[in-house]
Amino acid sequence: MLSSDLSRRSVLALLAAVPVSIALYRPAAAQSLDEARSQGYLGERPDGYVAKHDPASPGWVDGLMVDINEQRRAKYSELAVNNGTSLEAVEIVAGEKIIENLAPGSYYMDAAGNWMQK
Repeated sequence: MLSSDLSRRSVLALLAAVPVSIALYRPAAAQSLDEARSQGYLGERPDGYVAKHDPASPGWVDGLMVDINEQRRAKYSELAVNNGTSLEAVEIVAGEKIIENLAPGSYYMDAAGNWMQK
């Protein structure tokens, strides 16, 4: 549940550009994220962050995961402050939007913590 004064609709409208905002990574990182997703190394969590899907993934995936999550947290925090809502509200809606826009074959974690393939 959203724990802010903004309605869910307002938060959704606010985050309509989340995929664009998330794409602000350096091009190499974005390309690596696409590669890590397509290889099944990383998947999306419902809280708007990436997680390791394949424990046998190469070492570079760990660094990428940390980098992407740090960038996302900074962007989510900025959105929350600028719009007077909670970080948690932004994370939840961002997670929904990111998962909704995933390419077929990509992995995501459902609310129960199970990995699913789109």
